[in-house]
Amino acid sequence: MTETRGLCTVNIKSEIVKAWGVHAYTMLGGVLGMLALIAISDNQIQIAWILLIIAFIIDMTDGTLARRYQVSTVLPQFDGAKIDDLIDFLTYVWAPILIIHASGLISNPLWLALPILGSLYAYGRPGMKEIDGEAYFIGFPSYWNVVALYLYWLQPVEGVVVGLLIFFFILSFIPSRYLYPSKNPKFPQITLGVGLIWLITVIVFIFQPPTNTMLIFISLIYPIYYMLASFYVELSYVRQNRRMQTG
Repeated sequence: MTETRGLCTVNIKSEIVKAWGVHAYTMLGGVLGMLALIAISDNQIQIAWILLIIAFIIDMTDGTLARRYQVSTVLPQFDGAKIDDLIDFLTYVWAPILIIHASGLISNPLWLALPILGSLYAYGRPGMKEIDGEAYFIGFPSYWNVVALYLYWLQPVEGVVVGLLIFFFILSFIPSRYLYPSKNPKFPQITLGVGLIWLITVIVFIFQPPTNTMLIFISLIYPIYYMLASFYVELSYVRQNRRMQTG
């Protein structure tokens, strides 16, 4: 009996250690975000992107680990989701937008208020990551890191930069479904498969920027797929609801 209790105690302690390990893994993204800000202030933009892509990988994988080790059940007194949102805002919004400014892509910094305001609205919306019990982002999911990365690579004229800021700012307020890659109920295999190829491509480009701009445009295939697939999913739900209402 004593031996059984001892084993149970060891197992519980092991689960707690693993749960805190997952939280520590998530928090590492916040440290990387801080280091990215320092790199940007030192005009080491490539270093900043390397740090942000590592933070991105952490964000793409920590949720799977949290579910694997049932972190919310083992440590119900600690809200890992809130920590995740804080880090996401740093690494998906603040740092990438600062890179747009530091890279001289826009002359009037007031335009940079658009992604900040759009993201604050998105994160302030209850249920921004779920609708009708299914895992979707609601409204543009603040992938400003991807927007800023391609602007940094392609260096378009300022009018294009402003136009894209306005476009994605507007999408932040439209309650449309967007694919949630790590929990995707629609097209999970193609989204994760093509997404992995895209991520590897981005990592290679960050370490060794391509001299041929066409390669960068080709890599846009996945972001374009993501947007079109998300719009398709939303349209299919709209049509389904209309049929139910008329039926």
